[in-house]
Amino acid sequence: MAAVSSVALPMRPLGSIGRSAMPKLRLMKSSIDLLTPQAADVVYWDDTLPGFGLKVTPKGKKVFIVLYRTKDGAARLRKYTIGPYGSTTPAAARAAALNILAARNEGRDPAGEKRIARRKHVEDRIEEIAAAYLVRHAAKIRSGKETKRLIEREVLTAWVGRSIHAITKPDVLRLLDSIVDRGSPATANRTFTVIRALFNWAIGRGIIEKSPCTGLSKPAPERQRDRTLTDEELRAVLLAARDIGYPYGTIVEMLALTGQRREEVAGMRWAEISPDGSQWIIPAVRSKNCRPHVVHLVGRTSAILEASPRTSDFVFQTNGNPFAQFARFKRLLDQQSGVTNWVLHDLRRTAVSGMARLGVAPHVADKILNHQSGTISGVAAVYQRHDFMVERKVALEKWASHISGADLHTISSLRAA
Repeated sequence: MAAVSSVALPMRPLGSIGRSAMPKLRLMKSSIDLLTPQAADVVYWDDTLPGFGLKVTPKGKKVFIVLYRTKDGAARLRKYTIGPYGSTTPAAARAAALNILAARNEGRDPAGEKRIARRKHVEDRIEEIAAAYLVRHAAKIRSGKETKRLIEREVLTAWVGRSIHAITKPDVLRLLDSIVDRGSPATANRTFTVIRALFNWAIGRGIIEKSPCTGLSKPAPERQRDRTLTDEELRAVLLAARDIGYPYGTIVEMLALTGQRREEVAGMRWAEISPDGSQWIIPAVRSKNCRPHVVHLVGRTSAILEASPRTSDFVFQTNGNPFAQFARFKRLLDQQSGVTNWVLHDLRRTAVSGMARLGVAPHVADKILNHQSGTISGVAAVYQRHDFMVERKVALEKWASHISGADLHTISSLRAA
């Protein structure tokens, strides 16, 4: 069906529009070619299919139309424009007219549906839908800030001004391919996850009926990281971190000592530290698994907090905001430590692996890392509610002593010499 436009006609008797007042003929190529323009629009009705006609304008334009009354009780008169003669053949126009009239007989209003569809394609702009999604959904989840960043930097940069109804699967693929081609496959994967979630949310809100992400998968293969730092690498990193100092260097030390996640450490607030300074309580709203988590502050971790300035709500801050210049200082850390091909999250894996070598039980390490299931799972996990607080404190003390004890000071003095 080649529908170009649809409009509602004023309510007038059908006969006055013209099936009785205007000529009838078999709408086929031979008869249509003989029709000539008149001083005003003339509609020629097909003599075998009521409601199917051809409008001829004074300028000679010939357009196939369908005229019908709705079956919603109001009997509103509708005109549905099928398409111009030439690009639309009489046979195709007749088939389209049959479909339109069949839909009308089912109680539908094809002209009204087309008008709504056309309006949607100039409304529901992607930036408006994305703004609503960020406020109503993304702002309530832990990854909300990253979602907002990817939508603003990747999605809206490419699609701003477009209707969400007009975004197709090829559009999604082109966007993701462009991110991969610039050398950022991981960003492409995260962007795909965000786009898919956005369109699924729009489906749930009744904005769209189908997602262009259906049937697509992440554009780049995922590679599971297994990098752990050796003791020598870890100590070199910690020495360089101490040289860099607050706030980045102390964040790195805290990551290595506690095994917690980067965003959790970087967003640490003074209000999360217990009055006696022995525990750090990560609230559920900042925890990845949405559960509050207790981290014991022992040895070097306590010293880090004591030396940190209390000029903001945040422990590690710049100008009152949580520290965020990770990429810049990571390059400096690699240069000063001589350790490369690693990311800050590897410190978490290094910590749990190191504690295992020191004899820390796996279920205790899982509790320290605040893993959702851990090594105790299934039926046992249902009944196992012990937090192993004493064991966790002992484990962190062992780990802190191992990485920041006499060996670290020895390496430091040798480096100075």
